[in-house]
Amino acid sequence: MKILLVNYRYFISGGPEKYMFNIKEMLEQEGHEVYPFSVHSNKNVPTEYDKYFVDPIGGRDVVYYDDYKKTPKTIMKLLSRSIYSFEVKRALKRMIADVKPDIVYIIHFVNKLSPSVISAAREMHVPVVLRLSDYFMLCPRFDFLYDQRICEDCLTGKYGSCIKKKCVKGSAFASAVRVFSMKVHKVIKIYDKVDAFVTPSGFLKEKLKQSGIDEKKIHWIPTFYKGQPEEAVPAGQYGLYFGRISEEKGVEVLVKAYEKLGDDYQLKIVGDDSTALAVKLKQYVKDKKMHNVEFLGFRKGEALNECIRNSKYTFVPSICYDNLPNAALESFAFRKPVIASNLGSLPELITDGYNGLLFRTNDADDLARRVRELDDEIIRQMGENACQVLKERYSEKLHYTKLTELFEEVIRKKK
Repeated sequence: MKILLVNYRYFISGGPEKYMFNIKEMLEQEGHEVYPFSVHSNKNVPTEYDKYFVDPIGGRDVVYYDDYKKTPKTIMKLLSRSIYSFEVKRALKRMIADVKPDIVYIIHFVNKLSPSVISAAREMHVPVVLRLSDYFMLCPRFDFLYDQRICEDCLTGKYGSCIKKKCVKGSAFASAVRVFSMKVHKVIKIYDKVDAFVTPSGFLKEKLKQSGIDEKKIHWIPTFYKGQPEEAVPAGQYGLYFGRISEEKGVEVLVKAYEKLGDDYQLKIVGDDSTALAVKLKQYVKDKKMHNVEFLGFRKGEALNECIRNSKYTFVPSICYDNLPNAALESFAFRKPVIASNLGSLPELITDGYNGLLFRTNDADDLARRVRELDDEIIRQMGENACQVLKERYSEKLHYTKLTELFEEVIRKKK
């Protein structure tokens, strides 16, 4: 099978990119041909196919919106990539004409490539499978979060409250652009051109159904953990959070829970500690004279593995609808139970008392209470159960089988 893989970054930036490189490697190991299409960046992994990549919005050294220089040219390109980019469409059609793929598998395109990638494939008579890793089709700010609370005002396509509340980056302009782009996409029925949607969680599948997407097109294929689980190790001495230190991830409630737990309970936080929230929380820990919370900064590879290996358990305290986070699967692979918010897709991952614990979202008291329930034997048994869940439900083989079966079905129907 010849698979054209579309993603707006061709370097590791977050969960979607980890998935992209993992699935690319897996498909290639099984004998499939995989061709990447993305945006030029100085951070990109080298590939012979970057001759088809499109120019970035704000320069090859710039990744994030806040770093763009808001020149007229940049603003025009921002608008184009948010709404519909003919430049991107032409580039992808040229690549399709050259490599002649059997299918186009889209990981992420929002605001960097635009949904014109869907039209490009459709006009070239190539079937399209779109994987969703967030709620960009349903919520202008992708996460159904407003003022640290869940908000579903936009779920059924009524976006007025987004502009009123300035949901996107606290800006009426950014919110208006995002809303306008979503309305245009509805008018031109761009997502009707998608042959199949892949969701990593059953929760996201239900939200798509509620929004009006044809259920027959939605396929729940959980993501996977790449590699083999670790051998059992003794329980460590601390709880661990690793990931993005941002509002929606619930790190603040975790710190406040450890304030209540006191010095008998230790917490280590791994992630970029230069974010606004990280700076705020480090000052909070200092002001409160807390000695049981330590920020370790960003770590990856074996340095991160060592942090997980030596922990007692890990946390996914999200206050938004998290969508099957990689951190949970990585924890399972190290036989560590996960303590998570009882929200979104997390109850699909965590069976309370079996492979982890669930606590009331954004409730530091309840989180502290659940931590106090644990002893070393409970932790050990839940860790073994977590590893078993990983093997049964989130294996590479299972994901590969389900995904390639879907590809074959879509190709067959198109023919």
